[in-house]
Amino acid sequence: MNIYDFAIDFEQENKDYYEECAKQTRDSNLKRIFNYLAKEERRHEEIVKKLKQEEEVAEIESDILPKAAEVFKEIAKDISVNSEKPVQEDVNLYRKAVEMERSSYNFYQQKAEEVDNPVIQEAFLKLAKEEKRHEIIMDNIVEHLERPLNWIEDAEFNHLDEY
Repeated sequence: MNIYDFAIDFEQENKDYYEECAKQTRDSNLKRIFNYLAKEERRHEEIVKKLKQEEEVAEIESDILPKAAEVFKEIAKDISVNSEKPVQEDVNLYRKAVEMERSSYNFYQQKAEEVDNPVIQEAFLKLAKEEKRHEIIMDNIVEHLERPLNWIEDAEFNHLDEY
């Protein structure tokens, strides 16, 4: 399997995973983020297909961080409404997504170093940057879901972070 087919496969797997996360979550804000991420993975798949066909690729960078930031602002506004304790399995699903994004980032970084074509190299570096953004988003989701648990467990030690 060549690097393009491999990349297409894991972009499809990531898209499917985010679509499943969107279906499973009860939180409408998280659902929005997962749908954004699924859309981004679909877009990455199309980019890699174009690279494979040696077609010109338009803009690779996305506006997902501002979109995610807006959703996190909504979460912060609704924090009292969203005070229900997250199901630990949900957190584990999201941790898996962090690892998937980290693997995607590492893949694109490594392949960018291996290819000789500067156009492909630049595209892979930009895709790596996008995957890193996804990893940051998923890290923030995990932190959002785990903080209440950590606070409840460690409240008597009084080491809350400043916001």
